[in-house]
Amino acid sequence: MDAHAHLKGLGWRGTGHSLDKTDRGLKKPLLISHKNNLHGLGSKSQKEKQADQWWLNAFDNALKDIGTGKESSLATVREHGVNRGGLYGFFVKGQILESTI
Repeated sequence: MDAHAHLKGLGWRGTGHSLDKTDRGLKKPLLISHKNNLHGLGSKSQKEKQADQWWLNAFDNALKDIGTGKESSLATVREHGVNRGGLYGFFVKGQILESTI
């Protein structure tokens, strides 16, 4: 079955025009990602699994710097403090909540 000929027979004007009679629709086809593996629906790819293990990468980087004389990122955080930026730089320490019990 030729889809192009079938749509032309139903009133479509051709490539570059939408399927709507008043040209309000999409003129380009929708891009659909194709599943080409046997991992199942919703499973993460190997790159996504590795990107999700940020703590393992940080630990590996800290171990690589041992004995080389380089300063690790943890040492720079200790030296400059966390309040000057970084992940927790926007948090402000508040008062301690007291319990009634």
